[in-house]
Amino acid sequence: MNEVFENAIKTGKIAGAYLIAGASAQTTLAEIDDFLMHVYCRTHSACGTCPGCLKYAHKNHADVTYIEAKGSIKIDDVRAVPAEVANKAYEGGYKAVVIAQADTMTPQAQNALLKVVEEPPENTVFVMGAQNIKNILPTILSRCIILKTPLSKEAAEEKLREGQKLPTLKARVLSDAAGGDYHLALAFLQDGFFDVRDDMILAINRLWTAKNMATSATLALFLKHETAISLCLDVALRYIADVLVYKHTGDAGHIVNQDKLPEIAQHARLSDYVLVNTQEKIYDCVVKRAQCAGLNTKLALESMLFHILEVIL
Repeated sequence: MNEVFENAIKTGKIAGAYLIAGASAQTTLAEIDDFLMHVYCRTHSACGTCPGCLKYAHKNHADVTYIEAKGSIKIDDVRAVPAEVANKAYEGGYKAVVIAQADTMTPQAQNALLKVVEEPPENTVFVMGAQNIKNILPTILSRCIILKTPLSKEAAEEKLREGQKLPTLKARVLSDAAGGDYHLALAFLQDGFFDVRDDMILAINRLWTAKNMATSATLALFLKHETAISLCLDVALRYIADVLVYKHTGDAGHIVNQDKLPEIAQHARLSDYVLVNTQEKIYDCVVKRAQCAGLNTKLALESMLFHILEVIL
């Protein structure tokens, strides 16, 4: 647990608002859960067996409000928060508002929370996270204690080797892909990172070689992982970045997918025009999906593939 959280538990002096900066939503939630388990535990030790721990662990604690991102957090998603925290805690302790992806809040949503974050009711704590702190309004930031989560690729790699029994090279690749964020690496692993990566390399190779003859087969490889499209696009972008790095440096030590060096070396023969433009079209798709929560996945992917083919044909 973060030292700031530890001191708050030990002293009983819990601030009105905390913001965990720079970590993935997975790591942020893990830190928030650890902190609030201690807050709601009867002995403040996160024993895991008392009523407070069990209620929090099962996400049915009456004094905890979760604001979850569905693309973005809009003003209607937070409008009821001030009224909710104005009431006393049902169980006599703290009321907590958890916003693990606060950086997805629109400016209007942040402004709607500003007054209650500035002057939270007694025994109320806002616990938020922001992978991109630049998306948080300065007026909100100024009212938060900002916590940094130290990330270490070496430490994450070791945990993946020991905890998940991954071979050394696979653990290193996964840790590098997650930027040393262990909980994000675990989420990647649960989403089938290595199978997704193999299919994305195959999909990209088909586009670059078979071109318009491979469109339907390429689309099928993406839709095979329809519940992990964000990971598919991220993996594809990372792979192309590796190809570009290797093409211009010849140094395999600076690439993430070190176990895919033969494929990377083969694709490094392609022109920068093809590589960079493919990368840009995939990134455009990532942006569109982030901006439009209800975007049809199949149509978005078809559009992306069409635009990539326009470039390479």
